[in-house]
Amino acid sequence: MQDREGRELRRRVARLQRDRPGFRFSAALRAEITAWVAKQRERGAWWRELSSAIGVSEQTLKRWAAPRATASPALLPVEVIDAPPAGTVTLVSPTGLRIEGIAIADAIAILRGLA
Repeated sequence: MQDREGRELRRRVARLQRDRPGFRFSAALRAEITAWVAKQRERGAWWRELSSAIGVSEQTLKRWAAPRATASPALLPVEVIDAPPAGTVTLVSPTGLRIEGIAIADAIAILRGLA
């Protein structure tokens, strides 16, 4: 599994681990590693092989390879609705029956009747 690019990545990772304990990967190195991993995975390489080849944990490689969520806008439109009257609850049964806006005492009576 060791190709020239993999050996170079392993050398760079080892140097970071040696020179900067507790280091973080730069965005550029992370992108290079992720691209190399994608190519190797297309060829059928196992996560464990890739991890040992470059010295980065399997979990880290898997996390980096997972699709990233796209950034959402800071503000999204919302719909404001009236709040239910104070002292009321919504009762939802295991079968999906939903009763909204009932008084707490009525909900207790219904639940006792179902027991």
